[in-house]
Amino acid sequence: MRSGSLHQFQPVGLAMHGIGRYSVVHSVEEAAEALLKEWPDDGGERFCEAVKACLDGIHGLVTPGEVRKAFINAAREARVMVIE
Repeated sequence: MRSGSLHQFQPVGLAMHGIGRYSVVHSVEEAAEALLKEWPDDGGERFCEAVKACLDGIHGLVTPGEVRKAFINAAREARVMVIE
């Protein structure tokens, strides 16, 4: 998905301890996919804000940088290690 994305942002590395997985997210679309398919905790306020930010970002209502910030906040809320 990365090569065709129009909504790139500075990469964010994630280490999901519960899943034992490391990944790097490069775009709004990848952030949405991580939140909806791989996220260890989907009940938090920051998670909901990040999902909404991804949808808004895909539709051009917020910048990729704003999505990145919301994504990082959701990761911290879920106790996912973030490598910026």
